[in-house]
Amino acid sequence: MDFRRIAENMEFIRETFGEVEIQPFSDEKIAQLAYRYYWDYNCEYGVITAFNDEALYPITYNEVKRVARELPHRWSAICGAITGALYILATTLPLERAHEGAKRLIEFHNRERLPIFTGKIPNLPKAAVGSILCRDSIVNWSRATGIHPRSMERAERCACITADIAKKCGELVRELSEELVRD
Repeated sequence: MDFRRIAENMEFIRETFGEVEIQPFSDEKIAQLAYRYYWDYNCEYGVITAFNDEALYPITYNEVKRVARELPHRWSAICGAITGALYILATTLPLERAHEGAKRLIEFHNRERLPIFTGKIPNLPKAAVGSILCRDSIVNWSRATGIHPRSMERAERCACITADIAKKCGELVRELSEELVRD
């Protein structure tokens, strides 16, 4: 999906929910919660619910799922950790900053050797995957590491990346908010 469509979805999210406030939070706690919640349901749930708990983000996963059906562009093929973070960026930052945050988050996901977060499996292999599309990300990581895409290690990788994306989203919200105060 090209960024123009992602931006249009973010604008729709902003129009639907408006701007919301969140409470101060710990990036590390966000990462730990996102990792834990991934195992409860999925990556998007992990990111949203981590922010619900730690930052008192007022939009629930059920609300996210409801609005997802109305988005101008379906993004079901995009990694859910990314889409969850896009909701947070779109609703906590002015749109121009939210778009900047989304671009930086996507670049982080695609270029960084992930996962960084350490979960249940120590020394999980890292690889830059070059795509925010879920399937491509998994296949590219599996090819780079030699680990089967249906293995427990791959599931652990997705849980850890959920934590990485949630943490990066928190860092971006804080950084881009602080830039607003300075400007």
